[in-house]
Amino acid sequence: MEKHAEADQHTPINPMAAVLGVALLLAACGTTTKTGVGEYAFKNYHRGSSSKESLSKEKIDNRPSYEVFFTLEKPEECIRITVSAKNSAVQSKYMDPSVRASFVVEKALDISAFNLRTGTTIYVELGRNYDINWKSERETVVCSAKDSPLRKLTPGLYRIRITAFEARDFSFSIAIASNAAQAVVAGPATGEAP
Repeated sequence: MEKHAEADQHTPINPMAAVLGVALLLAACGTTTKTGVGEYAFKNYHRGSSSKESLSKEKIDNRPSYEVFFTLEKPEECIRITVSAKNSAVQSKYMDPSVRASFVVEKALDISAFNLRTGTTIYVELGRNYDINWKSERETVVCSAKDSPLRKLTPGLYRIRITAFEARDFSFSIAIASNAAQAVVAGPATGEAP
């Protein structure tokens, strides 16, 4: 009886391909966001218009901005702010009333302990939905900065300032998504604006 040598059907592993495969696997595991994209436990909505909201003392690119306040009752890792706006003058069902809204998310800081004459409250910018070229997105995610106590999402008062470049009168809808507790849309700020 003749014995046939079995052919080795295993191909040698290319060490470079193995390293590349492990690197891709580790990179894929590390690309998840801190909160999971789109996975927020709470959502709060606010609707308003440029005719009903408070006019802010600060402008956005020399355009009037309107302010809406909200509070966080618990520390948050990240919050997601989504804003849509419509031109109030467009009443035709054949025309799209949607306009581009630009907004800034800010945190209120009490500075009364410093006895400054500029007021008792200042606002620190945490994020915005537009870049240096004024290209805007419908939403932005603001995350707590661990290395800056001023930019942490701690309990307290926050402000969103909104403007629409394409319409003088506009209505808007804001969605605030959070995880630790529901953000609460508040009335006007109790402190003085700078």
